[in-house]
Amino acid sequence: MHALLESLYKRFNDPRWLEPDPLVVVRRYEDAADIEVAGIVAAALALGNARAIMDAAGSLLVPFGKHPADTLASMDAGDVAQAVAGFRYRFFDEVDLVAFLCAIRSVRATCGTLERAFLSGDDQAEPDYAPAASRFVRMLAAARDAAGDSTSSGRSPPWRSNLFPDPARGSAAKRVFLYLRWMVRRDAVDPGPWRNADPARLVVPLDTHMAAACRRLGLISRRSTDLKAAREAGAAFRAIRPDDPIRYDFCMTRPGIRPDLDPASCFEPFR
Repeated sequence: MHALLESLYKRFNDPRWLEPDPLVVVRRYEDAADIEVAGIVAAALALGNARAIMDAAGSLLVPFGKHPADTLASMDAGDVAQAVAGFRYRFFDEVDLVAFLCAIRSVRATCGTLERAFLSGDDQAEPDYAPAASRFVRMLAAARDAAGDSTSSGRSPPWRSNLFPDPARGSAAKRVFLYLRWMVRRDAVDPGPWRNADPARLVVPLDTHMAAACRRLGLISRRSTDLKAAREAGAAFRAIRPDDPIRYDFCMTRPGIRPDLDPASCFEPFR
């Protein structure tokens, strides 16, 4: 199994295989502050067709310019509403994004960075980052509620609960853990602007493609694609790479999202 996974990593863990991953949008930025802000926006939208996600995240970030962290920090809720006016992607609309972006702005203003915010809710005695991720999601929700921001319409409703889901509810919360992968891991693909988090405690961002790949290789037996399945996959990967259990997430999902790749041809020769 280790040989198979390293073979996949060597073949696919290369920026040439990025498109149509939403990480393409995140890697347009160089400053750590901009990467963490662009990353959380792109990760929150990472639902559905990969190219559509990439296009939606890219278009949403355009009004925030080359330095979205500074631009967002300088805005009030009305400015944010104007910047995202008319936005819609799948279930999510401008009202969701105003609330979400204002919460991000508020948390960064309080903590300095999203990394510090995340780590402030971590208990290092916990074996993985699922509880810390839950606290981070709840911190964002609390910041939204405390800010009392309103748009020109006078509404300040919460974003839909599935925009950035709380892992404590038992779902795979793939987009939350995908965001953490982007922020914490650092290699040819993952930008890893966060310096104080531990890759060994990351949770597998288990979506349809990753779950299918894991089941194909016998790494998970659970039928539901939920947090328990993500942890089951993580246990299998930790047995191989305890220091970096989600090292293979990007390379294992390429055959699922790239129409030019056949999953059987990538995995079956190693069965």
